[in-house]
Amino acid sequence: MLALAYCGTCCEECPVFQATQHRDEIHKRWLAAEYSSEELCFSTRDMTCHGCHSQQRLESRMCQGCPIRACASSRKLNSCAECRDYPCLLIERFVPIETDARTQLELERQKVLIGV
Repeated sequence: MLALAYCGTCCEECPVFQATQHRDEIHKRWLAAEYSSEELCFSTRDMTCHGCHSQQRLESRMCQGCPIRACASSRKLNSCAECRDYPCLLIERFVPIETDARTQLELERQKVLIGV
């Protein structure tokens, strides 16, 4: 079974997760430049992700500030699909309906509802 982030994103498909797992500092440098803007500048160190459920220390500013991760982890959920408030405003805002992550959450939600 593939690891899923709280938001339904498949961890193995995330470029930051991939770069971390492969210890690819060149890719991490490229990702930092790609994700940076005039308002927010990321470093190579910020491009570190071991997955939302990892017990390792969070180094990534991208992950540390994720409101979905903060909410789901505080509720001790495996994914947002397990939440009684699903879909909440965070999901509506950050996980659009037409994305793979939202489709995965909907599939997980169906399992929760039928008790699988």
